[in-house]
Amino acid sequence: MALVSPLEYEILKSASRRRSLREVAAGLGTRPEDLMRYVESLRARGLLQVERREVEVYELTEEGAKYAREGLPELAALRSAKCGDVCVVEVPDTPEGRIVLANLARYGLRPRGGRIEASREDLERALKAVEERQRLLEALAAGGEVPREALQEFQRRRLVRRSSRVEIYVETSADLSSLRVAQMKTALTSDDLRTGAWREAVLKPIDATIEVPPAPAPVPHFFQEFLEYVREVMVGLGFEEVRGPILEYEFWNFDALFQAQDHPAREVHDTFFVEWSGEPPEPPPPELMERVGREHEAGWGYRWSREKALGLVLRSQTTATTIRALAERGEGTYKVFAVGRVFRPEHIDAKHNVEFHQLDGIVVGPGLSFKHLLGQLEQIARALGMEEVKFKPAYFPFTSPSVEVYARHQRLGWIEFGGAGIFRPEVTRPLGVERSRVLAWGWGLDRVAMILLDIDDIRDLFAVDPDKLAEYHRRWRAFKRTVGSSGRRYTL
Repeated sequence: MALVSPLEYEILKSASRRRSLREVAAGLGTRPEDLMRYVESLRARGLLQVERREVEVYELTEEGAKYAREGLPELAALRSAKCGDVCVVEVPDTPEGRIVLANLARYGLRPRGGRIEASREDLERALKAVEERQRLLEALAAGGEVPREALQEFQRRRLVRRSSRVEIYVETSADLSSLRVAQMKTALTSDDLRTGAWREAVLKPIDATIEVPPAPAPVPHFFQEFLEYVREVMVGLGFEEVRGPILEYEFWNFDALFQAQDHPAREVHDTFFVEWSGEPPEPPPPELMERVGREHEAGWGYRWSREKALGLVLRSQTTATTIRALAERGEGTYKVFAVGRVFRPEHIDAKHNVEFHQLDGIVVGPGLSFKHLLGQLEQIARALGMEEVKFKPAYFPFTSPSVEVYARHQRLGWIEFGGAGIFRPEVTRPLGVERSRVLAWGWGLDRVAMILLDIDDIRDLFAVDPDKLAEYHRRWRAFKRTVGSSGRRYTL
């Protein structure tokens, strides 16, 4: 006696004669896709015959759906006719008006100078025919059957499009009276074992001989390759990469950037503070801390705390790494960048994450201006493959003047992905940089990847699902072929 679940029994009963799976699902008040695993199970056990057949389907286009709702334009024109000795239909000289005239000509109503004159009898005959076409269009919108002649006419007018789909037909091949119906379990819980309920449970049979589907071929993680691509682009533009720790002193993350110790960004809702019992990182040079402290006290008018500056945080910006490089190198002419993870207690959604990646860079040299900064930013954006960027004035504690940088995402529109500016003297002076000016920026690379690869959820950059990984890797390879391998990024 074959064992089936209540739903499997209902499927078999409904398919006692050959029916489409859509009909079976409609009768059970569910969707065909929700029944597929049960159908496959019944087929595998020889209880259900399953046939797949490709069928032709017609779907309304956007224009067709509009006319189904609002009415065909020629129907509105005929209903507006004014009748005397003859009936007159006025049609405006517009693209839609010319389409109306062409369609009415098929019913024997010939235009004369942008209007139609016809007998009442001819007008009513045409009106009846057009009303029938309107009825058929509405029937098609409701999923009804429509004669092929009408479908061909609608297709010529681009009111419908033809496509194909696989229709599944099922028919029971078992004697329903020989079946045992039971609510089956696929797993036992700890409660089942503790209470003894497992003794009464009916376990779903498992066929261990069925071959599992082959796993998709592994591919490199597209986002890791993207980060390496960014490094390659920056080196190609003449920058040198620098690296820094993730566990960072507040001094480098904030104080060296002239960010006041009572600034809101240094509160728990914007920064991850760390209690660390291991070996601490190498502390900043004492003389540098003294110079930075004096700059804070003179500029912000408060008593600077060395103890707070030596607090540990998870790096919230890779500017902590580039400011280290500036402190080490001082005056000169050079360009450095950093690519790394940063951490902020953000509310996680499609555009925000608590862990993300930044591209930080500085250009140091005498005579640099805001114009040089904007040119450098646009050069890097285009080198990475962004077609269009724009800048908006902004405020940051450590740069002036400052801008936010935006690029266009195909579906999400303009997205802000970074900030930039010229380091203030209060930042550079304690570091011994007084003759040179320093252009600086920090970009969110996660958002840059979303823009370039047409990804609309930042969480997908950390995807582990094989299907998603394969799809995004395909997009990444296509991007590399069209942009990354074109050489464009080195010839700006």
